[in-house]
This record gives sequence, structure tokens and C-alpha cells, in this order.
Amino acid sequence: MWGRKRREVQAELRGHLDARRRELALIGLSPEAATRQALHELGEPERVSVGLARVYLLPTVARTTMLSALLGCGAFLAATDLSRGLAQVRGYQPRYAAPGGPFTYLDIGSLQAELRGAGVGVAGTPTRPVLTFPNAPGPVVVETGGGNLGPYLSRSLVRDYGSGQVYLDANTLAQSLLDAGLDVRVRGWVNPQLQVGDVTLRLGTPAQPVEAYNLYSLALTGLARELGLRAPYSARWSGVDLASHHTLRVPGGAEDVYALVTVQYVPPRDLDPRANPLVLAFDLARPGASGRLAFALPYDTFHLRLTGNVEDLRQDARRLADPAQRLRYASAQLPAHALLLRLSGELAPRATPYTLIPRSESSVGN
Repeated sequence: MWGRKRREVQAELRGHLDARRRELALIGLSPEAATRQALHELGEPERVSVGLARVYLLPTVARTTMLSALLGCGAFLAATDLSRGLAQVRGYQPRYAAPGGPFTYLDIGSLQAELRGAGVGVAGTPTRPVLTFPNAPGPVVVETGGGNLGPYLSRSLVRDYGSGQVYLDANTLAQSLLDAGLDVRVRGWVNPQLQVGDVTLRLGTPAQPVEAYNLYSLALTGLARELGLRAPYSARWSGVDLASHHTLRVPGGAEDVYALVTVQYVPPRDLDPRANPLVLAFDLARPGASGRLAFALPYDTFHLRLTGNVEDLRQDARRLADPAQRLRYASAQLPAHALLLRLSGELAPRATPYTLIPRSESSVGN
């Protein structure tokens, strides 16, 4: 492999490895140990070489056909008219853990196979597809670039180096649709339905399931923005099995999805001093048989005071801006306020993504 192809492969591999090394370093591994672990997770060199060769080393005509099949050049993200039945898209779990954010990967090969005869126009490139939905005001650009990072370093796309296949993050797709003003909803929890106007996708299969946790988190983006916070943040995305567990009881059906949210000081991973260090810390849960909700928030959110007033969280954000009060925050002397929300499945802020459940009680984590 020489010239431009060699540079493309090097850039892609370097992006994967650099991103994973940084995540491993954040959970305590030394630079050397992080490098060894990242290389181990990538797989044996022979396996990686075979997968890359399938994409980069085929003759021109065959390579074009393969790239179309693997990356979806001709129909990257078609969505079908559900009057002809639900499409079902396989999930994908990378061999390495990806603790850096809300990533839920979809198999592009099954997107193509299941969504033939799509009612959505597709154009653009595999890493920046442009979709035209029926009755939409205009085309939607699915932004996978991650700013200057590139789609692989930002984790919007991942490649399985054994097969050469590329997988798309479901939240990247959903957020692009929301940014374009489309009506986006999620229904269900395991192997959920993602509804975009009149188009519905069923995500996940019994063999390769998809969980809706990360998609539901998009329903909290509007509240985070309203409070002047950086973004919703879940302790489940940290890669560290360390949390403060809170249990609440609610009436309602087992299919309901609830969120427990509070304000938390979590500096950004890149330590950019210009970035807002305050986030909307949250966890999602569904009621158990006895109506119990089991939440896991960041470990230092130990003492909570549930409230029905959003302004209480705004006041907490002002407290966290003061380093002296920050030290006592979420303690018995200065409990953090928290809201209990029942999510509707609507993801667009202009819709009704949640209902506030007023509570006035304390919760101490364990």
C-alpha cells in the first residue's frame, strides 16, 4: 500500500488509537499502558490488514463496489415508508469499550439491505450523507465530522477492521435530523423504534440489539440549554464503574422512562478553559415491579434534594461557579437539587420531551 491510500489508512488508524489512548489515560492508565491496551483492542495485525485490504487494495471497479456495499455510497441511510413494514437495523458493539460519550452504533450494511425502496433521497458522501425526507423543507446533512477531528476520531463512525465495515452512531443521525427541524421520536427501550415524521426505523435485532438509553438523552438537551449548561452528561459514559445510587418510587407503567437530573461540575475532557464546566448530570431508569427507579449519578452527587422548581437548578449552577461553595456542593449541608422527569419519547425541544414530576424529598446515595 503506497501513496494516498497509505496516508488514508495511517490517518484513520491513528485517529482510532489516539482517541482510545486518551480515554484510557483519563481512567488512570499510564501512556505506555494506554497504548498497549488500545493496540490489543484493535486486534491482531493480520486481522486488521485483511479488513483494510478489502476496502483499500481491491481493483478500482471492485473497490468501488465494495465501498458502496460497506459504506453506503449509493444509499447510505435510506429510510422506508412504514406502510410497507418496519425496517430492522442491526446494532454493533465495537471490540473496544467506548466510554467517551453517548455512542450507539448501527450496521450500515443492514441499513442498506432493510431499507431498499426508500422514501428518503440520499446524496453526498459516506462520511457526510445528505438525506431528503418526504415533506421535509429541505435536505438534511448528517454531520459526522466532529469539527476538525474527523468522523473516526470523533466516534461518529467506527470501522470494524476485521470486516472493513463502517458503522454510524445513532445519536449523530438523530441530532442532525433534529437540527434540521424534523420531528424525531423514540419508542421502546430494547430494539426501539426511531420515528422521523412518517418514516420509522426499528433499531436492533435479537442477535445484535440496540438499547435506547443514549437516544433518550437527546430529550434533555433543551433543558441543559435552558439552564446555561454545557450538555447532558451520564456517569454511564465515564468508563468508570463508580456512581452514587439513588432509588425512588413512582406509580406508572413498566414501559415509562424516567430521568433524574441535577447540575454537576464536570470539566471537559480536553480541559479547554473556554468550555463551560457545568453539565446536566442525569441517569435514566424504568420502574421495576414495585415501582422502584434505580438511578446512578456521578459519585460526588451524594446528597440530593428533589424539587419541582427548575429555578432551583439554576441557583445550583450559580453556586457551582463559586469554588468555596463547590467544595460543599451535594453534601448534607448543601444538597444538590434534582428534578424527576418522565420522558415522552419526543426528542425535539419544541415538542414536549418530558413532564416534570414535582417531588419534595431528600435522597442519600449509596
